[in-house]
Amino acid sequence: MTWTEKHDQFCLKNSIPPAAKLLWQWLIREGVAEEVEPDLSEFNHWVEKHRGKGYAHNYLKQMFNVLVENRVIQTIKQYSWKVFKLIVRPLEWLKPRRKQKLHNPNSTYKTPTPNPTNSVDQDIQQQHILSNQQLMSEQGIHFDIQEKEVLDRPQFELKAALLLFNMRGAEDKINNPEGWVRHCLRHRYWEQTRNYCAIVQHFGGAVMEIQDYFSPSAEL
Repeated sequence: MTWTEKHDQFCLKNSIPPAAKLLWQWLIREGVAEEVEPDLSEFNHWVEKHRGKGYAHNYLKQMFNVLVENRVIQTIKQYSWKVFKLIVRPLEWLKPRRKQKLHNPNSTYKTPTPNPTNSVDQDIQQQHILSNQQLMSEQGIHFDIQEKEVLDRPQFELKAALLLFNMRGAEDKINNPEGWVRHCLRHRYWEQTRNYCAIVQHFGGAVMEIQDYFSPSAEL
């Protein structure tokens, strides 16, 4: 079985984070609708080979649990935190059963039609939050999905905060990384002259708007 557009649609509909989606793709290669015994450390080696850095163990376990909660996988036996006997369910199995519609010819009530635009906007916002959560978790800084004060910000602000965090000595010198990041975002540390100059120097001395340093093209 290969990955299809319907898998992407399922991920978007159920707000499955990019890391959990990648894990699902890897598990499909191990086998679908049959018992398999994957080792998550092998998945992490595969990720490291293609991304340059694997996921933190706690974050990887969270992503595994996301797939369990969405019924993508069924665990049969757990040998350790990283080795399981499980079944990857076929996509057809995950489709909700259609409920029989009750028709009352005497009823004139019409169910309100949902606004698809609002639904799409909510999906985009949720994906943005999940992407920011993953960005922070990869640096060992963990925020709950409800912490929108942090996770709903433009991603360049989080990247600027992470760069300054690492410049300050990261976890070696900062005892409360999550608290430091919140304070940095609230007070926009990157706009302070000394910090802005440090960022400019980090990127080779070219003076630009702060968001331009962290755009995808600038990071290539």
